[in-house]
Amino acid sequence: MESYKSHAHSISLCKYHFVWCPKYRHEVLELVQDELAELFQGTAERFGHEIVSREIATDHVHLFVEADPKWSPAEIAKQFKGYSGRTILKRHPEIKQRYFWGSGLWKDGYYVGTTGAVSEDVVRRYIEETEH
Repeated sequence: MESYKSHAHSISLCKYHFVWCPKYRHEVLELVQDELAELFQGTAERFGHEIVSREIATDHVHLFVEADPKWSPAEIAKQFKGYSGRTILKRHPEIKQRYFWGSGLWKDGYYVGTTGAVSEDVVRRYIEETEH
C-alpha cells in the first residue's frame, strides 16, 4: 500500500526517477561514490525529499525520489546536481583539473520519469467514466 503525504491543503504521492551523467560521460563517479551518496542524502533531508532508491554507477546516477508537490522535477534535479557537483569538485580539485577543465561535474540535461500508485489507463478510465 502506497503511503500518501498529507500537507496543509493537499495530499500527494509524487515519485520521480532521475538519471544524469557527468560531463563527457567520464567514468569518475566510482572515485567519489560514498561522498555522492552522503551529499544526495543531505540534499534530500534539507529539502524534505525521500530517496526511495539510489544507484551511483561509474558514469551515471539513478535517483528514485519521493518529493512534495511544491517542487517541480526541474527544481529537484537542480537541488541534487547543483550542490553535489560543486562540492565534489571543490573537495577534489584533481578530478576537476584532469577531467572537467574548469567546468562543472554534471551534464546540463537529465532524464525524469514519474511513477504512481495507479496506471495511466486507470486514470484515463476514471476521468472518462466519471459523471460530471
